[in-house]
Amino acid sequence: MYQLFIELTNQIYWEGYAAQLAIENPASFQMELAQFTNNYHS
Repeated sequence: MYQLFIELTNQIYWEGYAAQLAIENPASFQMELAQFTNNYHS
């Protein structure tokens, strides 16, 4: 699931967006990842 999230954010934003977000704002990264996971399983 994590890898799908990384690939999707790379396509929507830019290559490395998720990695940059994880470093600069870990709480936001976790929230976006949780939302993605919840929506994917819905």
